[in-house]
Amino acid sequence: MNITLINRFLKWSGKATALAIVCSTLLFACQSAEQPQEEANVATEQTAAAADTVQRRPAPDFYVIPPGMERKRVWVCDDASKDVFHTKNTCEALRPCNGAFRNVSLQRAIEEYGRYNCEICSKELSDIFDDKKIRG
Repeated sequence: MNITLINRFLKWSGKATALAIVCSTLLFACQSAEQPQEEANVATEQTAAAADTVQRRPAPDFYVIPPGMERKRVWVCDDASKDVFHTKNTCEALRPCNGAFRNVSLQRAIEEYGRYNCEICSKELSDIFDDKKIRG
């Protein structure tokens, strides 16, 4: 009696396995391999066109970070055309970012990423780059 149950199970599992193989083959056969490649080419062309039309400003030559603010966290869009940092991750200028978002220290944003302050959310930090400001 046990052999009969085992034989029935093996027949059923063989049919289920065959059905799974057929379904997965049909599923992958219907997928087009060219479409993702074309989309990647279009995205690359759009990125190159955007980089050609909008250029970054050169990194700031002069900046003075007030004591205690060098560790303040800011947001940076890692995109070829963006050159500002943001104090709020909900800033309007940060939303259309096509690159990756990075949360870095203010000092790193200026020194390593060469970023300036955003005029929308970081207006109060504009004096960091003012070389004519009298500091005490």
